[in-house]
Amino acid sequence: MKYLNGSCLCKKVKLQVPDKFLYMGHCHCSECRKFSGAAFSTAAGVDFADFKITEGEAFIAYYHKTENTDLGFCKNCGSSLFSKKLNSKKYNIRLGVLDDSPTQDPTFHLFVDSKAPWHKITDNLKKFNEAPTAK
Repeated sequence: MKYLNGSCLCKKVKLQVPDKFLYMGHCHCSECRKFSGAAFSTAAGVDFADFKITEGEAFIAYYHKTENTDLGFCKNCGSSLFSKKLNSKKYNIRLGVLDDSPTQDPTFHLFVDSKAPWHKITDNLKKFNEAPTAK
């Protein structure tokens, strides 16, 4: 299996994930906009077992956002790295931290009703007003 490497801006934190994501998309909720500092956050999901910090774990700080979500970022440079979903045991990797290109592309937009009013979605990806529920 091919693996993708990622790092924060200062390169103190390095991570590795398989190039096979469970999902990949753009979240437009106000919290992801705040955490990413952009119009939306592009993230992809992997199981806990498939996520590896290869260097600099001591530089990762966490913000406990909800009972289900911890946000990980580099405490040296501030790079937004991932959200850790405690209930589903998944990491949502912020794709901007990848140093390698994934073979998958995003397939959806989440929370489009709360997107930044100045941002226009111009692609034909599936759109959800909220997060879809597993069936």
